[in-house]
Amino acid sequence: MLGNFKFMVKFPFNFERKSKMAEQSMSSFVDEILEMNCLSCVICKEVLRPPIMLTQNLGNVCSTCYEEKCELSQMTSLPNEPMEKILKLMKLPCRYKQKGCEETLSYEDLLTHQNSCRYRTKLCALFRFTGCDWEGNRNDFATHFKECHGDHVINFENNIFFLETSLRDLNLVKLLIMNKKVYILRMQTNPTKKKLFYMICNVKDEHSSFCEYSVKHKGSSDNYIKTKSKILSSYNIYNEFDENIAVQVDLEALKQISQISDTITNIFKIKAEESRAEHLDEKILHFFECPVCKNYMKPPIYQCQSGHSICNSCRPRLEKCPTCRAIFGSTRNYSLEGLTSGVQYPCLYHDLGCPETAIANVISRHERECQFKPYSCPFTNCTSTGNYHTMINHLIAFHSESVIYNGATGTCSALVRWNSHLTVPFDI
Repeated sequence: MLGNFKFMVKFPFNFERKSKMAEQSMSSFVDEILEMNCLSCVICKEVLRPPIMLTQNLGNVCSTCYEEKCELSQMTSLPNEPMEKILKLMKLPCRYKQKGCEETLSYEDLLTHQNSCRYRTKLCALFRFTGCDWEGNRNDFATHFKECHGDHVINFENNIFFLETSLRDLNLVKLLIMNKKVYILRMQTNPTKKKLFYMICNVKDEHSSFCEYSVKHKGSSDNYIKTKSKILSSYNIYNEFDENIAVQVDLEALKQISQISDTITNIFKIKAEESRAEHLDEKILHFFECPVCKNYMKPPIYQCQSGHSICNSCRPRLEKCPTCRAIFGSTRNYSLEGLTSGVQYPCLYHDLGCPETAIANVISRHERECQFKPYSCPFTNCTSTGNYHTMINHLIAFHSESVIYNGATGTCSALVRWNSHLTVPFDI
């Protein structure tokens, strides 16, 4: 018979001291697993950001990398919820601990802290190409570029800027300053693949939803190829250039459509964050996007033998369908054409600032005389480009000896003699 026994639990004499020892032990444990990279994304090597995806034959991938690397969506992946729960229970040191930061915070607080940590530093984005060894505060990043790499800085307003590049520019880096926002443009030409690759990255380490942008790539003709993408996170500034996440432009197609020889005019437009919401017409217009030039198709709309549609500007320049390589005939997609009568089309030059929208036949008439339409200087050795009024001012300022004015009123014409034979009229 056991009888009535009393059990007494004796607590340690110095409970506070034991608690500190436990904290030190946990801190050592965290340091140890951090050194083993158990809490790091296998791609960017940063502490994992939820939702964490466990990818087959690869490992744990953070949410940012999983969204940016398209090829991961083709691999078998599962949400790693147990890892997320473990991270939430831990207190982690700031990533700038070696720079002097002594903060140790919960996972959620750590992400907020690191974005504004006074010890955080950045390397010069040109260190791979120029050997520049600058390292400093992110607030001094743009100042360093302006002072030491001024020819790599592009300042612009109204969300639009022009950049002329050469097919010989194998590696190009530009700092983009738009009002208070700072981005890095990385661009590479791959002669073997006959492709142009580029990406725009946010200088700030923000992992919120990044805004979208579009680019028109053109040569000496008015035709162009249009590409679209989203601004990527800052770690892509320093990593090896990844062609899988960069935007690709087929140089052979660009040569056929835009008549480029060596120089490509790239017109970038970064979409304002407040304009993200799409209207019904914008959603419908996605179905009218030409697979080659990315402009919206207006009647007549042609289709290949397999049924893929193409716009009337690209059709005369291509013998085979770019999607399936089937032969083009004279077949038109009347079903798709019928739907265009109820759609409001934006002007072809809306990326350059034109706000006009109208049904297909009306907007086509407007585009022929749109004031935002870009022009190239008609003189052979002059590479100036701009809209109608910009080009008129350019002709008067730099080619005045070849400009003849007709009429005495405020509305007159400038006749430009080109190579002493051809006369080109500009209404002013």
